[in-house]
Amino acid sequence: MGTLKQILLIEDDVALAGTIKNYLTIKGFEVVHAENGALGIQQAFSKTPLAIICDINIPVVDGYQVFKILSESPATYAIPFIFLTAKTSPSEIRVGMQLGVDDYLTKPFELNDLLNALNTRIHKRDKLLQANEDKFMSLVNNSPHAVFICQDNHFIVVNRKLSDLTGYSQVELEETGLTHLANEADRAKLTLRMQQCVANHEKEFSMEFSLRDKWKKQIQVKLMGGFSYFKGRDCLVGTLINLSSGQYALSDIALSSKDLEELGKAIELFSSDYNIISKSLVEKLSQIFRKDEHSAEPTSDEVELSGREKDVLREICTGKSTHEIAESLFISERTVEKHRAAIVQKTNAKNMIEAVIYAIRHRLVGV
Repeated sequence: MGTLKQILLIEDDVALAGTIKNYLTIKGFEVVHAENGALGIQQAFSKTPLAIICDINIPVVDGYQVFKILSESPATYAIPFIFLTAKTSPSEIRVGMQLGVDDYLTKPFELNDLLNALNTRIHKRDKLLQANEDKFMSLVNNSPHAVFICQDNHFIVVNRKLSDLTGYSQVELEETGLTHLANEADRAKLTLRMQQCVANHEKEFSMEFSLRDKWKKQIQVKLMGGFSYFKGRDCLVGTLINLSSGQYALSDIALSSKDLEELGKAIELFSSDYNIISKSLVEKLSQIFRKDEHSAEPTSDEVELSGREKDVLREICTGKSTHEIAESLFISERTVEKHRAAIVQKTNAKNMIEAVIYAIRHRLVGV
């Protein structure tokens, strides 16, 4: 995802871009520069920057089109977007504002004005993210189950129920990982199963194992979890049920559909890569990267998708969900997710949209 203060600058005036980049770097930002609209779109999906500064009159595709395309994707629609332009008529400025752009600076402008606009828009976005995070933590902490989110076998989110179960404080838990709590006899099996879940994008799995709490007491638990995204990264979301206490009825050992729905909504607040990519967005990306001679590249011998992976990619490009793709190709949803993961990995992409752009540019499929 890049650094926390990474800015994308889309500007074809190299001298102006250099001036802006040097100034913002001094002010503590990392600036990624794109010289045309097509490259800017690609960098936006690849870097997921903190904010975007974009000239309107740029080659390949103008700033208006850049904004429209990025507004269609859940990965980029909430990124603060500031237009730079030499256009000064009220009607031209109104066009940009009616699109929903966050700010509009006319050339020539003071660099300090640009900095103030950036800080204002970033601060506003931070407040929205904080509100979402508060809502997320409220949902998690009010769950009747011990809920956690793991990335690379480290707890990044835990609730009070998990703290009560293990005896460790939430701060102590966030300094360790789930497999570190497991008995040594179960640790290797649990580690492998968690790795498989994330690698294969499994939506749900369960297993039983023993863990030791803070006082070395052995507790038999049932783990129910699944793959998800959290703040743009792969993660494992799960819950632990205490089987040793005898206080749970059999019906309590599974999360209810309402629990799963609420937790799913909470996770989506931080997701930057949703499964569904609209057909409209794919068509617009195809038009841009097919007409841009500089972006057209022959298929690399190093990247070769299987026939089934190409089938899944074509279905993704029509805007179908995982469930719809599974029904269309007569395969399981788990198999669809495995193919998704393989496509992203083979194209060296960070998310599915970037993989689609790669496929368009390299003519991997007829999208």
